[in-house]
Amino acid sequence: MKRLTITIAMLLLAACAAPAANASSRQLLVMQDDAAMHNRPTEALDEFASFGTDVVKVNLYWDAVAPKGRRKPAGFDGSNPASYAWSDYISIAQAIRARGMRPYFSLGGRAPDWATKRRGRRGTYRPSAKEFGRFAEAAGQRFPDVDIWSIWNEPNLYSWLGPQRSKKGTPLSPSIYRGLYLAGQRGLAATGHGGDTILFGELMPRGGSDPRKVPPLQFLREMVCLDSHYRQYRGAAARKRNCRRVARIPTSGFALHPYTLAKGPDVKEGPDEAAIGALGRVRRTLDALARRGKLPRRLPIWITEFGYQTRPPDRNATPLRRAPSLMDLSEWIAFRDRRVASYSQYTLRDDAFWQGGLRFSNGRAKRGVYSAFSLPVFVRSLGGSAVEVFGGGRGASPGESAQIESKAPGASYRSLGSAAVNSAGYFRRIFRLKGAAKHKFRVTLGDHRRVKKPVAR
Repeated sequence: MKRLTITIAMLLLAACAAPAANASSRQLLVMQDDAAMHNRPTEALDEFASFGTDVVKVNLYWDAVAPKGRRKPAGFDGSNPASYAWSDYISIAQAIRARGMRPYFSLGGRAPDWATKRRGRRGTYRPSAKEFGRFAEAAGQRFPDVDIWSIWNEPNLYSWLGPQRSKKGTPLSPSIYRGLYLAGQRGLAATGHGGDTILFGELMPRGGSDPRKVPPLQFLREMVCLDSHYRQYRGAAARKRNCRRVARIPTSGFALHPYTLAKGPDVKEGPDEAAIGALGRVRRTLDALARRGKLPRRLPIWITEFGYQTRPPDRNATPLRRAPSLMDLSEWIAFRDRRVASYSQYTLRDDAFWQGGLRFSNGRAKRGVYSAFSLPVFVRSLGGSAVEVFGGGRGASPGESAQIESKAPGASYRSLGSAAVNSAGYFRRIFRLKGAAKHKFRVTLGDHRRVKKPVAR
């Protein structure tokens, strides 16, 4: 009996040290830095490629390539790619593909003056869905090799689409966006891109009671004309929203920008908000809409913008010393969710408007932040004698192994073993050892090394 007990214990120990099932074995890495694409594309794309980036996202602004002015030019054919000045977008797409990465164009964002109402913020007030559909058709013809698209940027924020609400607070932007999305999707499909990845959403993660925003999960319901109980709007409520019965939205996935507040994913927010710590809430909303015939079932969630603004330089952002651990936690959260199709870093460098880069605006790498992105590591305590070690190697080849060591208080590091990365560059193992919760863990992969303490979750 004693020998059997020892044998069982040894088998349990081996099972705990074995690689665990991968939650996101095909999760793509999306990088974005629009300023770099237009100003220093070679430098930025080479760095993106060094990270093993799968997809490079670029905002293809409608107003940047369309004719200017309040009046549409006589004889203008918006579906003809020759009607637009595509600037350096053509060379950007070519440079991305030349490095083995896939270009991803987010269409719209702002409209030319002649395609909007003369109110609100320029380029955002009730853009013409008809004209936008023609623009999408032209883009589809001009970029036949692009196979990942999305429609508009953060349509639940007034600075990108208006009006967000009526004077009495009724959400209006979801219905405006529905028209834009369906027109854009039809335009792409008409040019042979119907089988491409075409995403909807690109939503910002919060809204609260701010009349300039609509919370993302409320936006999703309102987009398909359902109330908070997932019932069809009718009568006066429907008329206020320009709502009608909406058929299933044709889409490949839901694009989300799940930015957290400065203190990270564990900050509690409103029930319709969707930071990265609330991915379960996002799934439930998408699935409820699918059950009502509004979306495809088990729709993938694409994280298409993410990162942490840091202090310095932003006085109201996450302290620089705190950001690496929040980055580790956030990527672990995304990895655990099988519905997450991509993880994103926005941007490479800080600029005057956004301080979520891996580098300061002068190009200097942010201490701790750059290394945390290069080798994310999260160690979770599973009780007094077990830990989960998760990590990822940017640019690591499938089968390449991370070396994992542990150190008890007052002792030296000793090897626990190795963990091979999967096709997405991630690894995860569970180890059982006495007093594991008090150990430090050192992970080495390629030229990168990080030390982490276990976190109870």
